[in-house]
Amino acid sequence: MNSILAPKSPIHRCGVLAASAVFLWVILAGPAYWVAGGLGLEGLTYSAFLCTLPGCVLFLVIPFLGFAQNKAFAFLAGSGLRMFAVLAATLLLHEIRADLGLRQFLSWLVVFYSVTLLIETLLIVGSLETEAASDGSKPDVAVVS
Repeated sequence: MNSILAPKSPIHRCGVLAASAVFLWVILAGPAYWVAGGLGLEGLTYSAFLCTLPGCVLFLVIPFLGFAQNKAFAFLAGSGLRMFAVLAATLLLHEIRADLGLRQFLSWLVVFYSVTLLIETLLIVGSLETEAASDGSKPDVAVVS
């Protein structure tokens, strides 16, 4: 499967995630400016950065983590890293820039968080399936009873 969502290189996965965030930023720039002016664009930019950075870090770290070769653990590690990083950065940003509220920042953060999490998950699942297929092994399958 040679899909854009199944790149093997961690740098390529990070590039796909970053390009998706830039594309989403361009789409949302108009509504952000319309809703909150310049502060909306600033909050939109912070949201894009805060949600893209943890995914890129995860892609660069997964090859060094043995347990993360399992899709479930990779997803769990990614979700935990993303949640902690975004929450910590949001609390810090709120202390520094209290004028960025719901309309200027938090609403865009929710959109970016959801979309980048979806893309990150697709990239993790696609890349691990590609690696398993190239090794000749079967991908992990969970049996639920």
